[in-house]
Amino acid sequence: MPEFYYSARDQQGKAVNGQKVAPNAEELANQLLADGLMPVDISLQAVKKLTNRKKKISHFFSKVTHDELHMFCRQMYSLTHAGIPLSESIQRLSETTNNPLLAEAFQTIVANLNKGSSLHVAMAQYPTIFDDFFLNLIVVGENTGNLDRIFLHLADYLEMEIDITQKVKTAMRYPIMVMSSILIALIVINVFVVPAFSKLYVNFQGELPLPTKILIVSSNFIIHYWYIVIGLILLGIIGFRAYIATPEGAIAWGKFELKIPVVGWLIHRILLARFARLMALVLRAGITAVEGIQMVGATTNNAYMAQKIKGVTDLIVRGNTIASAVDKTQLFPPLVIQMILLGEESGTIDHLLDEVADFYQREIDYDIVRLSDIIEPILLVVIGGMVLILALGVFLPMWNLANLVSHK
Repeated sequence: MPEFYYSARDQQGKAVNGQKVAPNAEELANQLLADGLMPVDISLQAVKKLTNRKKKISHFFSKVTHDELHMFCRQMYSLTHAGIPLSESIQRLSETTNNPLLAEAFQTIVANLNKGSSLHVAMAQYPTIFDDFFLNLIVVGENTGNLDRIFLHLADYLEMEIDITQKVKTAMRYPIMVMSSILIALIVINVFVVPAFSKLYVNFQGELPLPTKILIVSSNFIIHYWYIVIGLILLGIIGFRAYIATPEGAIAWGKFELKIPVVGWLIHRILLARFARLMALVLRAGITAVEGIQMVGATTNNAYMAQKIKGVTDLIVRGNTIASAVDKTQLFPPLVIQMILLGEESGTIDHLLDEVADFYQREIDYDIVRLSDIIEPILLVVIGGMVLILALGVFLPMWNLANLVSHK
C-alpha cells in the first residue's frame, strides 16, 4: 500500500502532520476523522518528497537581497500607516513578489499571524531573511504601537546600505576588470608565448639572462604542475576562510581590514556611518543605550569593531557616559565623540548621530571617487612592470644574439 503524507487539525485547532499507509487518500481521510482529526491536505509521500526537494533546490539558487528587503519595509510602512491589517498587508506582498523564497516566507508568516502569533515570532522562522537586529526592532514596534515607523526606519537604513554597496561596486568594477585581464594575460603568456620563444633559445650560445630564466622556469612549472598551483590556491583560500571563522582569526582580520593600504580608511568610514545610523535608529525606537549598542555591535560585520563596541557597553554599565566609553575604543574620531557628547547633554543624541551618519555618507561618496583616482595609477604601474619583465625576458636574448653576430 502507498504511504501518504497528511496535514490535519485536532479538536483544539492545533496542526498535526504525519505519514500513514492507506489504500487510498479517501480511506486515510476516514481514518483521520475516526481519530478526531480534520484532514487539511493529503498527498503521496513520494510526491511530497519531490516537492520538498524542488523547494530546497529553488531556495539554494534564490536568496533575499537588500533591495527586496528594502522594498518590503517601504511597502509595509505604506500599508500599515494606511491602517491595513498586518496579515492582509503581507498577503498582498506575497502575491506580488517574484522571489519564491520570500513568497513562501510571507505565506507562512500570514498563516501564523492568522493563528494568533505575533509578527516577530512569525518572522523568526526565517533567520536568513530577518536577522536578530531586524526582529528586535519589530518587537519594539509591536510593543510601542509604532510598527509603521519601525518599518520606515528600517527602509531608510537599508537604502543607505544599498547606496554604499552600489557605489563601492561601481568604483571597483574597473580595477577588477583590469586585474582579470592581467591574470588572463599572464596565463596566455606562460602557456603559449614563453614556450614558443623558449624553443628559439634552445640552441642559444651563451648564458641566458636572469629574466629569461625566470620566465622559462615559471612557464614550465605552470604547464607541467598546474594542478599543484590550483591546489595551493584552493588550500590557501580554505585555510584563510577556516582561520577567519575562528574568533581570534576574525578579530585579527577585522583589525587588518582597517589598515589595508588605499581601502582601509574607506572601510573604516563605512563602519562609522553604519554605527551612527544604527545607533540613531535604535535610540529613536526607544531602546536603551546599552541594549542598543549591543544590538549594533551584533550586526557589525567586522569582528574587531564588534569587540570594541562590546567594550563600550561594559564601560557604560560601570557608569561611564556614552561619549567617554566610545572615546576609549580609539576607533572613533573626535567629530563622533563631540556629537555624542552634545547629544547626551541636549537629549537629542539620535538626531546628532543621524547628522554624523549623513556627514560620513558624503565623505564616503568623496572617498569612492578618490579611490578610483588612486587605484588607476597603481594599476598602470603594475601593468608597466609586467610589460617590462616580459620585454626583458623575451627580447634580451635576441639582443645578445644580435650582438654576438655583429661581433663576428
